[in-house]
Amino acid sequence: MRDVRLLPKAHLHLHFEGSARPSTIIELAARAGVDYEPPTAFGSFAEFEAAYLAMVEFIRTPDDVVRICHEIVADEAMQGVAYTQPMFAPGFFSERFGMSDAEVFDVMRSALLEAATAHGIGIGFLLAGIWTLPIASTEAAAHFAAERADRNVIAFGLAGVEPVGGYGRWARACAIAREAGLLIVPHTGELGGPLTVASAVDYLRPDRIAHGLRASEEPELVARLANMAIACDICPTSNVKLGVFPSMPDVPLPQFLAAGVPVTLNSDDQLFFGSMISDEYAAMRDTFGLTDSELAAIAHTSADVSGAPAELTSRMHRDIDAWLATPA
Repeated sequence: MRDVRLLPKAHLHLHFEGSARPSTIIELAARAGVDYEPPTAFGSFAEFEAAYLAMVEFIRTPDDVVRICHEIVADEAMQGVAYTQPMFAPGFFSERFGMSDAEVFDVMRSALLEAATAHGIGIGFLLAGIWTLPIASTEAAAHFAAERADRNVIAFGLAGVEPVGGYGRWARACAIAREAGLLIVPHTGELGGPLTVASAVDYLRPDRIAHGLRASEEPELVARLANMAIACDICPTSNVKLGVFPSMPDVPLPQFLAAGVPVTLNSDDQLFFGSMISDEYAAMRDTFGLTDSELAAIAHTSADVSGAPAELTSRMHRDIDAWLATPA
């Protein structure tokens, strides 16, 4: 078996704050006088969401964000990531920093690009709207992302607790981003069942779906994802830790692969779930007996659906083939 840390890959489903190093958040908490340890077990998604928001409160200054930007990219490079696409919402920090959303974006963009250059990896940004905020707020976030399509913003997503249905309400926001050439990547099919995935496909016209594995409950929907070549950016460890599936063998990755659904592997929130992207590749190999050729195929898919520049995508494909050509 080849070292999955050396397998070139794109990392497409990672939340910025949830990808910080535990040691950094512990240090920032101590600065605030709090003895903190990131929780790693959750009784419900609501409990996880509360823990996430509490953790974000320790990130108090632009310098904190710059530090986390550099550390995330450094960690990605150590995991064999050739291209990373962190998700963030500048509005998370603007009020506490006394800055505009645009100013926060510029700080984060500068730090992330500097780090990516230093470590020799590609980077693009997935800007997030939040399902539970007013529609006007989400459409404003889409406009904000669209206006920065020439500033490394590659995708627009919707994050948080997905609605049960009625996704037509968010169609205009996604259209705004799509018209600017951005990929559309809603979170769905995690807490909600197959109905949420179908609704997203019907109304939002996604290029990728963050999670999406609950579509496995409707084989016809899985076939539809395959026929439409809609990729699912799945996070197996996250799904098990949050109770979406009881255990790793219950994650329906083999079903998706057999049906021809494009699939990528991702960490989601490594701060809380303790699994980095190479750990996800190793876990799927160990759980389902995937061959190195099958892992390489997933890495090829991650390059194809990333939205990365064509030159970088071609280089990733060559490097993935080179990894596979090396002796095990």
